[in-house]
Amino acid sequence: MKSCTEFILILLGLFFKASSGEKSTQVYYIEVHIEAGAYNHFTDLISTLTLDVNESVNSSATVQNISITTECNRLNTGTVNCSCNSGYSWSEEVCQNYSQCCNQNECMFNDPNPRAMCLSNNKVFVNGSFTVLGKPFTSSLADPGSQQYKEFVQTYTSRLESVYSTLGWFDSLKITGLRKGSVIGDFVMLLTAPFEVAQFERTTTHLEKNNSAGFNIIVTGITSIPQIQQPIPYNNNVSITCCKPEKLNKPTWSFQKDAQPSQDITNGTEASVISNSQNSTVYISKTTEVWKGTFTCDYKSDQSDSITYRASLYLDIALLPQIFIVSEPQFPSCKGQTNLDITVQCIIPNTTENYTVTWSGNEQGNNKPEPLQNGLISYQALISASCEKYLERVDVTCEFVNRLNQKTNTTLHIPVIQENSTVCKPHNGWPLAKANFTAIKFCDPNAVGLQKRSCTGYGISGNWGNVISECVNRDLRDLLNDAMDLQRGLGIVEKNANSIFNRLKQSTEQKIINTFPNVNASVDILARMHDASNIQKCKWNYTKFHFQDFLSSSSNLLNSSLNGSWRPVGNDGNYTLALKYLRAVEGIIHQTNLITAPTTDMSQLQQDNVQIIIYSKSDTSTPQRFSSDFGVSVTEISSTLSVQTAFKNLGSKLPNTLNDKETVPSETVLSIIGDKKAKISVEYNQKRLPNHEMYCVYWDDVNSQWSEKGCKWGGVLKQNVCTCDHLSAFTILMAKHPIDLKYMEELTYAGLGFSIVSLTLCLVIEFLVWNAVVKTNIAHFRHTVLVNITVCLLIAHCSFLAAPVPSASPPNWCLALTVMKHFCFLAAFFWTLCLSLGLLHQVIFVFVHLRKKVYLGLCFSLGYICPLVIVVVTFITYDNGSTKSYYSGETCWLIYEAALKGSILAFLFPVFIIVFVNMFTMVVVISRILKSTLLEVSSHDDAKEVAQSIVKTIVLLTPTLGITWILGLLVLMLDLTTAPYAQIVNYAFTFFNSFQGFFILLTGCFGEKKVRDALLKCFGQQHSMNYKSESTIGLTSPANRK
Repeated sequence: MKSCTEFILILLGLFFKASSGEKSTQVYYIEVHIEAGAYNHFTDLISTLTLDVNESVNSSATVQNISITTECNRLNTGTVNCSCNSGYSWSEEVCQNYSQCCNQNECMFNDPNPRAMCLSNNKVFVNGSFTVLGKPFTSSLADPGSQQYKEFVQTYTSRLESVYSTLGWFDSLKITGLRKGSVIGDFVMLLTAPFEVAQFERTTTHLEKNNSAGFNIIVTGITSIPQIQQPIPYNNNVSITCCKPEKLNKPTWSFQKDAQPSQDITNGTEASVISNSQNSTVYISKTTEVWKGTFTCDYKSDQSDSITYRASLYLDIALLPQIFIVSEPQFPSCKGQTNLDITVQCIIPNTTENYTVTWSGNEQGNNKPEPLQNGLISYQALISASCEKYLERVDVTCEFVNRLNQKTNTTLHIPVIQENSTVCKPHNGWPLAKANFTAIKFCDPNAVGLQKRSCTGYGISGNWGNVISECVNRDLRDLLNDAMDLQRGLGIVEKNANSIFNRLKQSTEQKIINTFPNVNASVDILARMHDASNIQKCKWNYTKFHFQDFLSSSSNLLNSSLNGSWRPVGNDGNYTLALKYLRAVEGIIHQTNLITAPTTDMSQLQQDNVQIIIYSKSDTSTPQRFSSDFGVSVTEISSTLSVQTAFKNLGSKLPNTLNDKETVPSETVLSIIGDKKAKISVEYNQKRLPNHEMYCVYWDDVNSQWSEKGCKWGGVLKQNVCTCDHLSAFTILMAKHPIDLKYMEELTYAGLGFSIVSLTLCLVIEFLVWNAVVKTNIAHFRHTVLVNITVCLLIAHCSFLAAPVPSASPPNWCLALTVMKHFCFLAAFFWTLCLSLGLLHQVIFVFVHLRKKVYLGLCFSLGYICPLVIVVVTFITYDNGSTKSYYSGETCWLIYEAALKGSILAFLFPVFIIVFVNMFTMVVVISRILKSTLLEVSSHDDAKEVAQSIVKTIVLLTPTLGITWILGLLVLMLDLTTAPYAQIVNYAFTFFNSFQGFFILLTGCFGEKKVRDALLKCFGQQHSMNYKSESTIGLTSPANRK
């Protein structure tokens, strides 16, 4: 041990003064120099020393306590070695002038007379302000050199010292400045040991009363946070405990990072606060850069809200960075090169952590970071590689190691372009890229993230894909970070909500919002605010919460201009964002006390895309309907009070399937908060296509899908009405495809095939028996009409079968088939009209015979010219036969849009008119049969014959006159949702009309006796000739043999 010549002792003495009947205290620091040999005797003396000091006639002081804080010994070398005794640490002055001493107990000073003072570890600092009520603030009080300023400071320093010096271990008090607000004086006070909280609060109350002043005080040193081992490992957990020696209540925690404003700490996803009667503890589950900063614990007593007892701790975390690695060039090329020189950058956020950076391989790395924009720094390495023939990629890894030897790394696989590689040429700032890889590009300075673009293809040249942007506006990103902090537990939702929603409103009103990353970030903000409020069990106060900003933000996100921004590029089936939006907005509305709010301005609840109605059965003055453009209204609800929210342009962004069936959703979603068991009836202005089922659904959060449970559709008569027996988020879905009748297609094609064969056979029969049956003009007329009907139906049916798969047909083939079917079916019906008119003339004008030339001329004009005119006019009227106007490219047939709408009317009107005329003809024929036979009926058998003749007439005329097509009118009138009647009519219509050709064969050919006789005669004569030939051969053969 080095010898010393003398000791220097710093003594701390507590003096009790008695003056005017009151006791006060004062702390003095005494520097004593003694010889080394007298050290032990002096310290023994100090431990038992008590002094009485007479300061004046009217006052005296007693030295109550003297303790040694600092011991120094002067060495022979001239330096001074000082150390703090137990319970003491270096003063701030020493720490500022000799920083190397601050965290050490001993320190060596070169100065022969250093100000080496140690202060008590239990010292108490009081930072406060007092407001002198009723005293005006003058300009002279702002000038520390003015006489008025000095007098004011001297007066109030004396008043404060006279009271606060009664506290034990009072050291000093100083007024540091004056400011406006009446007159506000800021002061600091030091006590070298803790005091009783109750005594301090009593003295402060005494000062407030005697000086007509209000105090606001922060006390440091009464409460304490025990030191913890630091730095804390990254991604670890830590607990920070605040201890209180007395009965203090209302503990609150706050956190401050660097020079940013402090935020309260509460329960969240990463933080939790647990308090009991002895202490309060903050638990951090994930120590990241977010929590590196100063934790502050504040206590208050029940007696005074103006005094805060504070303790603080700086939490030092050994950070690990999020690494982004990129190379320049991104795709190095060996074309015409023997070596590659590649620069690789590892980019990380700029923090105070001093990392050790290593690179894999033979890279020449630079451990000195280079600053970049937006708070980033870059570490770089230069890579050299030879262009070998089979070199496909170069792998580079950068690794970061923090103070605690924790490591993180990332690897970049750099594709190498060879001579035979397929590449995409540089385009609009995108670099030369190798096929089947993705190039990246940084976003604009006002955005955060990357842009990506894939290069695909084979052969000589590749093809650039769509640009996939991940760029989020910087303001939105900052806003999202603030919301994420609230979710973590850093900040109180109620205090920060107004600012966040106001900024979100401003962001969503700008054009920059119209990208998926920005919409996604905006919805994420809403979702995190909702989650944070749930964790903190926050109930929004409508009178304090800027609800209109929240509602405007929610409405702006549903603008029709953003419809294409709700799903990422190339992922149209992604509905998660819309579901997140619905849950978040619905949840925040539910957490807001709209029903119990004393006054609610209904105009603030009406936005362009989101509207809210606060419904009360007892208050008829509240609006009962949403705006007409929302297309929804609540017609009946059993709940006494409810909050009804309508979302426009949201339905198409939500899932469009129900039980794995594709649907067309309504654009409006209705969310209702109230009695969950209430019954409700809702009317939508949803356009329903014929034969399409409608589904009244609500969103089932448990199964994350639409559900019909408890909801019922009103049917065809009330096709826009939904009724449900509970409250939730509702909408109405329409089936994407009409109701599919089983085996209908098979029945159609089987009937058409059978009809084609039958009609062909009918034409063959007419050819064989024509001369035998056409003996009179009437017979000639009838068979001429029958042949033309058969030919027209045969061509129409063949055209129908010619386009089973329109997409696989040649160009314009579908149009040609539509025109052919349109013309031939019309021609067939007009020929049935000719037959009908002929019958009618024959029945009414019995003795007036039609001239052959006149009748046939009339028939051919009606049969072909009229249909041709209708087809041509229709073709021209509907955009010259364009698809989706004149015909459907899916069915190769005319379009039926709705009642009395669509090109199909050019077929239906003439057909039904002709069918009704033909039915009239049949009625006239039957009435003539009845009239001519009823007079001759004399027995039951005769009546039976009359009935049989009527039935026979109906059976024979119905197929040929096309009477079965009257079922088509019922098909149009009956919607397939009206089961089972619509199904029966549809099957009947399909059966009778697809087999019409077969029925024409039976009734038109085989049903006429002359045709049967002619066929029998024809085939019988042929048979007779064959028999005679065989007989002759049989008879002559023996003779020949003879």
